[in-house]
Amino acid sequence: MAREFKHIDVSDLPDLLHLAEEVRRTKEPRVLSRKSEEIAIIMPVKPATSRQRRRAKTRADYEAFLSAAGSWQDVDTDKLIADIYQSRRRSSRPPVEL
Repeated sequence: MAREFKHIDVSDLPDLLHLAEEVRRTKEPRVLSRKSEEIAIIMPVKPATSRQRRRAKTRADYEAFLSAAGSWQDVDTDKLIADIYQSRRRSSRPPVEL
């Protein structure tokens, strides 16, 4: 979950506005300090990434999907499940010696 930051309008603060515009233009963060103590960082905002559109499904896509129907009908699913559980119980890691 993205963290929501508090917004501060800098329209009436020309020095801070100039600094913020420089950070946006150069895309380089700036560290604000008082004497030798770092107190804040100003970072450029990343542009929102647009979702890529998926390509439209073609007739060949639908035919490939439908051709997969029933492809597992000759598989013994009970044996497959038993084999999966058996392989999970068997460790493939070497024993740890302490």
